[in-house]
Amino acid sequence: MKLNIVFFILLVPMLSCSKSGGGSNQPNPQVTISNVSLAEGNAGNTAFVFTISLNNSSSQPVTVNYSSMNGSAIAPGDFAAVTNQEVVFQPGETQKNVTINVVGDDVREGQEQFTVMLTGSTNASIQQFTATGTIMNDDLTIPFNNAGYDAPDSYPGYTLAWADEFNTGTLNTTIWSFENGDGCPNICGWGNNELEYYRPENLFFQDGKMVIEAKKESFGGKEYTSSKILTRDKKFLKFGRIDVRAILPKGKGIWPAFWLLPQHNVFGGWPRSGEIDLMELVGHEANKSHGTVHFGPGPGSTQISRSYTLPSGIFNDEFHVFSIEWTLDQVKWYIDGNLFSTVNKADLGAANYPFNEEFFFIINLAVGGNWPGSPDASTYFPQWLIVDYVRWYQ
Repeated sequence: MKLNIVFFILLVPMLSCSKSGGGSNQPNPQVTISNVSLAEGNAGNTAFVFTISLNNSSSQPVTVNYSSMNGSAIAPGDFAAVTNQEVVFQPGETQKNVTINVVGDDVREGQEQFTVMLTGSTNASIQQFTATGTIMNDDLTIPFNNAGYDAPDSYPGYTLAWADEFNTGTLNTTIWSFENGDGCPNICGWGNNELEYYRPENLFFQDGKMVIEAKKESFGGKEYTSSKILTRDKKFLKFGRIDVRAILPKGKGIWPAFWLLPQHNVFGGWPRSGEIDLMELVGHEANKSHGTVHFGPGPGSTQISRSYTLPSGIFNDEFHVFSIEWTLDQVKWYIDGNLFSTVNKADLGAANYPFNEEFFFIINLAVGGNWPGSPDASTYFPQWLIVDYVRWYQ
């Protein structure tokens, strides 16, 4: 009995030595994987090559398993998924490359990411479990067509007084001006705690349409950029019908608007001289558009607001036409020719009625703010406000 115990004690160190490779005390190597950032490419596949490394060589084969995981980039549309693939390091090897094929196209997109995860290993320990593949956009084309509602070219009793069809490829600066920045120092966040910084670079043209692009990028102390244009001091509107044909963006924290402010502030500063919101949309309710007037003695506004909900789909699916019919003592709102709100002078009660004066026109795409809230993980960037035309009939 005593001899058996002694034999067992002697055998344990012998087994231990065999596991470490013939008496070596060298620890198992540690495994890491590199991040990769590349342009997407316009056709076919782009190889994203990830390097898996051992911090030191091993005297025995090392195996590492890996799989891909969706992020803002989604397989199979953006990349070819892989599941539980294996790479083998022969004794003495310390680096192996593995390839994920990214699908190239010519569509303008945001920067997208996917993950490669190391899921297991033998004869090694994993120090870094994941790597990020960043697909950088190198395209210019926004995917849209001309489908959707289109307004008639004329209306009984009206004559076209002014229009911008946005088909020259440049902004008509005799009519429009950019309003840039974040509103600081006078009204930081434009009075609504908005999160964007407005830049001219976020406005461009494609296929006879004007596009305002909201991007997730740091600039001017803000985390988002967009664009805003207005006709202040250049083109004044008073009464008539205004039609705007557009595809609206979507997503939590996204806030496009077509609206009018007083050119002369006859009754004093906002809101006393009024505001007419022809169209506003908050992106988490992408099937609903709002028409509003702001007025009152201030400092906050009194408002009358009503909304229109599409019978099916969302305003990002195709073009729709947003309109007001503006006459003495009355404003009416339409979407695709459907009347959904009327405000009369009598509806303001004792308040001054400021909507019989000259107003200028504004188009902007805000990000964040008191009403829509901030973007969240579900909000895809970039987002686009695509405007076909603005037409004013009198």
